[in-house]
Amino acid sequence: MVVNNFESTLDDGKLMRLLGARRGKKPSAASIRRVDDLTDRLEDLADPWLVYRIFPVDSSDKGGITLANGTRFKSPKIAGTLCDADRVCCFVATIGDALDEEIDRCMAEDRYADAYVLDAMGSIAAEDVVEQFQQRMKNRLQEADRAVTLRFSPGYCDWQIQQQRTLFALFADADPMDVTLTDTCLMSPRKSVSGIFGILPEGVESDTGPYNPCNQCPKTDCIARRAD
Repeated sequence: MVVNNFESTLDDGKLMRLLGARRGKKPSAASIRRVDDLTDRLEDLADPWLVYRIFPVDSSDKGGITLANGTRFKSPKIAGTLCDADRVCCFVATIGDALDEEIDRCMAEDRYADAYVLDAMGSIAAEDVVEQFQQRMKNRLQEADRAVTLRFSPGYCDWQIQQQRTLFALFADADPMDVTLTDTCLMSPRKSVSGIFGILPEGVESDTGPYNPCNQCPKTDCIARRAD
């Protein structure tokens, strides 16, 4: 199923952290002006959409989870997070390739600062598409007393990026599917996000609470860290 009705939002806090601002330190006035100047440009270039499919879970063990169609996602942290899920939502999202082209144009014109800021803005915008989608799913499932887990993307935590191929195979016949993988499992367009999250059975969250592997991870400066 394809979703393309996303709101245009930009988390200024996340953006400024990507641009180098640290906790308790304000970004430079020049950075703020550049972001303001490029925000409208980002909105003109972004064409967000997301394709997703939901699969029943066949089994889970300490090494990963197996879907009912035989697909195997190998990651102990995913196994711990999704161990109570009875379904898994798999997705691929993008904001399109126009921003990639604009960034390349800026680089060719030696406008490196603009390219750097647009790159950061595109990363936040692509992640926000997924945030909006998961929140909508969460709201819809709450009506049935169901919940969702944290989401994971290949290449994060202990989930090997090579499993992009396994994830993308689930969308081999999807239409549209204009996101492709390079030989090194990176996505094109570059501002794309793929991943999964679990869907819990009725009432499970209220009984056990969600598992968050970030709480056991020593990498406290990770930009993808999720606190309770």
